[in-house]
Amino acid sequence: MSRSSASPLRSRITRRSVVIALGFTALFLFGISRLLPAQLVPEIGRLIASATPIYLLLALAASAATYPLRGLRWRRVLDAAGLVISRRAATEILALSFWVNVLLPAKLGDVYRAWLLKHNGATSFGGAMGSVVAERLVDLATVALLGGASALVAFNGRLSTTVSLLVGIALLVAAGTLALLLLSRGLGAKIVKRLPLPARVREPLLRAVAALQAGTGGSLVAQITPYSLGIWALESLRLGLVAGALGLFAVSPEVGMIGISAVVFTALVSAVLTVVPATPAGIGIVEMGTFGILFGIFGMSPEQAAALALLDRVVGVGSLLVGGAVLFAWSPYRRGVGRLR
Repeated sequence: MSRSSASPLRSRITRRSVVIALGFTALFLFGISRLLPAQLVPEIGRLIASATPIYLLLALAASAATYPLRGLRWRRVLDAAGLVISRRAATEILALSFWVNVLLPAKLGDVYRAWLLKHNGATSFGGAMGSVVAERLVDLATVALLGGASALVAFNGRLSTTVSLLVGIALLVAAGTLALLLLSRGLGAKIVKRLPLPARVREPLLRAVAALQAGTGGSLVAQITPYSLGIWALESLRLGLVAGALGLFAVSPEVGMIGISAVVFTALVSAVLTVVPATPAGIGIVEMGTFGILFGIFGMSPEQAAALALLDRVVGVGSLLVGGAVLFAWSPYRRGVGRLR
């Protein structure tokens, strides 16, 4: 790795806050392991070992297929902000940023995504960062709204107290995201202009706000919505295939199994949990949330819920960890010699 491409990551990895966050992740995972009764661990291992390989391969394919769609969606946002790049560049840079998010907390991979654009010839880091924020906020609002809607379908409108709380949280996330988008569109530039900032700071911020405004216009949101729906359909499909690999999925589910609506609800609510930036990729937090939904709401046994939550994360995050490392070693974009167009 060249010094220029390594320095942004190395400087962040050595920061005290990152070391503390990684330590918190380790403690969180240790706490989860202590909460599980010791006698359940062998049963969880047996369930995972019995998973049907073909379903897992299909789940891996579904997970991998989300990245080209995410790249195409981000490319549309970049186009609106005046940053024109190829499909390959958008997909590859986005995948690299997701890999960094698995390694580091606080969504630092999103900053790395904007830096990669600048490192490979984009004229404005601020504009690149604004496009990343726009894509992330629109995606979060979409996921939260879909999560709330899926609960109504999964439970036929009869929501328990726990489900109502989860739906309320999802809708609050959606409302907060939309409010932030409206604020940035209406007042963002005015606020930045009035702040007592030096020009070298103000100008990148103004470009970021302009890119954010361009990337969240009503017509553009309508254009990228099909990409978002496709992405989260594939994420739900991945969870359904992992459940199928464990023998826990059925179109007409019985006790201890889940069906289509339950899969969609669980996948979307778990996605909202990844917003919490305390640990890389929400490790620990997402697993506990998924376990709680499967066990507490859908009535799976503790070992079934734990096996499904863990194996789904291995497929989604574990495959990204390995595939992202290969991509990072091979990609010209992390070395600053990739072609954006």
